[in-house]
Amino acid sequence: MSSSPSRSLAAQGHPDHDELLAYLVLDNAPTSVPLARQFARLALAARGYQAHTGTLELVTSELVTNSVVHAQPSCDAPISVRLLVQGAVLRLEVNDGKRRRPMPRTARPDQESGRGLRIVEALTMSWGSYLTNHGKCVWCEVDTKCRAERRSR
Repeated sequence: MSSSPSRSLAAQGHPDHDELLAYLVLDNAPTSVPLARQFARLALAARGYQAHTGTLELVTSELVTNSVVHAQPSCDAPISVRLLVQGAVLRLEVNDGKRRRPMPRTARPDQESGRGLRIVEALTMSWGSYLTNHGKCVWCEVDTKCRAERRSR
């Protein structure tokens, strides 16, 4: 896991070459989670990244769910979702109004929650978070040169 403020692998090499694939603003509500999944699937398919829709749909769902669950009820700020590409790297960013960075937990087998960031960690090449002027951004990156639906680690 990378939880440093570094906003992307692109920032380490070519920061000016990120291309915005799609952007969506959602209400901070449980109904936003399926909308975010659909957004990721449609945006990726429209730009030719169909092989990566399964992975990105799942991590989008996990990160938006975290925003909804952990920001409510203290925060009614919207959630924004951005998909970017830089070279062979697809990047997902989820912004919300809560100024607390996420920490992965180890869930007990009988617990129904607490696995989201571990799933993101397992399915992506890197992830992290940073504070913004209005809350935080949690991001993850997928290498498009790897098989998206199951990579060996």
